[in-house]
Amino acid sequence: MSIFSSLKIYADKWQEKECRNFTAEEIAEVEQAVVVESNFGYSVCFTMKAGGQHYIPVDMQSECGVGDVVDLTKAQVKTLTKRGEADILRVSL
Repeated sequence: MSIFSSLKIYADKWQEKECRNFTAEEIAEVEQAVVVESNFGYSVCFTMKAGGQHYIPVDMQSECGVGDVVDLTKAQVKTLTKRGEADILRVSL
């Protein structure tokens, strides 16, 4: 076994693991989805019909602005993966 197999990997890049449409069930749970400014760019704020809000960052290739209402029938959810890290979600507009 190599000495490097047990060490954390640095400078690795996020890779797309999955890209899918929002399901009908997910869309039905959301009252409104709006682009908001966040610490690292834009996020989509999902206001839920059952109450509360969820936030998912927008992927860097999307063109949008603060206040844009998101059409969830056209948006996609991307799962990104990187060795040694937990998967993350991004919304692609």
